[in-house]
Amino acid sequence: MLFSKSRSCYATKVTHTLFDMDSVGFSTLRFDKKFGYAELETYAKDLRFISSKPVTKARRKYVGVVNILDHKYLVYFRYRENKKENTHERVSLYAMKMDSTGACIESDSIELIPPFEMRSNYYRGNFATSPDLSRIVVYDFEEEGDIPGVDNLTNFITVRVFDVNFKLLWKRKVNLSPSGSAKRTVSIKKLSIDNQGRVIILTDVFKNHRTYNLREPTADPTIFIVGQQPNDFFLFKPKLGNYFFNQQDFKFDKKGDIIWYGFYSEQKYYQQRGYFYLKIKQDLSAIQHKKVKPFSDSLMLDLLHRKKAKPNMELRSYKLVDSRLTKDNHFIFTAELQPPSNYNVRSNDILLIHLDDSGDLVWSTSIYKHADESSKLNVFLSHWITIDTIGNTYVLHNEGVYADDHAVLTRISPEGRQRRKRIFNYLNQGNLLCPRLSFRVNDDQIFICRQDKFFTTYDYGLLNLSLFFED
Repeated sequence: MLFSKSRSCYATKVTHTLFDMDSVGFSTLRFDKKFGYAELETYAKDLRFISSKPVTKARRKYVGVVNILDHKYLVYFRYRENKKENTHERVSLYAMKMDSTGACIESDSIELIPPFEMRSNYYRGNFATSPDLSRIVVYDFEEEGDIPGVDNLTNFITVRVFDVNFKLLWKRKVNLSPSGSAKRTVSIKKLSIDNQGRVIILTDVFKNHRTYNLREPTADPTIFIVGQQPNDFFLFKPKLGNYFFNQQDFKFDKKGDIIWYGFYSEQKYYQQRGYFYLKIKQDLSAIQHKKVKPFSDSLMLDLLHRKKAKPNMELRSYKLVDSRLTKDNHFIFTAELQPPSNYNVRSNDILLIHLDDSGDLVWSTSIYKHADESSKLNVFLSHWITIDTIGNTYVLHNEGVYADDHAVLTRISPEGRQRRKRIFNYLNQGNLLCPRLSFRVNDDQIFICRQDKFFTTYDYGLLNLSLFFED
């Protein structure tokens, strides 16, 4: 395994994205902790550092990088902070086109959201790209942020759809509240856009009580699908039973169908009895598959570290982390035990679920991963997965971050058999693996990032999957 020489962090801290990679070398785009400064680093093929330079002269509130076919854009907010009134004035959103070297010309910035006065600190906005990278949606809304445990609570959301050149195709402000009430009742979980340019919004719609703390289901999981015309407004509810649905997400499969998945409980919103799976046809004509399946007793005993099953046994505090599609359109998703912040354990066992194209279980398994770290070390926790061309699933994670700990790569065969190997040890307390900052760069190689836990140095590496498990 080849690693670049460790470099010192000054302006850029811990956040990066792989900007470009070819036969000559690669470049990374690094930000500071507050996303106010952006810098591009260039490396040779042998991971030797060549140069670094600021992307722009001005400091901005950067959102991230948009990849649209052959073009890359740096998206950023601009605003004026009024500290006396605790508000933000003339808030606006822009995209700057980046050339092949990563340079930006600020005079070429494209206005995505015109300047407006933000009277609430609970304003939210972001972007998403379609699977074929032909469309981008930019959205914003103002949430009611005073309800503990309920995020992104709103009724109205504004969506703007752009083409590959950031030409505005259409814009709509839609009311997601079924009753039309002034009280905000919709919690937005995720927003994306499909290849047809329709905006997909995953939500919880609250009934009578806007909370997840009652002993009865209080919200209906709902997917809204919004198009350009006023009558292009659809919604789907799972209608899977009176369960506590939690940890929802969705993904487009290779045919453009919407895979809607997550966990359910028979007792509480923060517990997991099993998984649910729906597939909405790409033409929106029907829900093609519906599944609600409990976890097996053997899986739950593994994850609960018990020897004997008990009535009404459920998992607790598992959160969705990652998902991938296989070559034959199977679906693999993962979750990880992440208790509330007042618990000692911050991150622990990993749960993996492999489903076929209809949502039926192929295999499920667990990986024990102990890491009792503070929240400031979250960059080293969690995990990342990828799937090779013959259907093996690889899970990249740390077994803690202390001197007697190590980084691990686990391979799971298409039949669910595990094999684990250490990538490197932390005996000398060098740079530690940052699993979520990993990228698949070709069929065999994973681009990985390491960072020391004091956030002063970092380096990059290439891990060859086929060679790593060759013996």
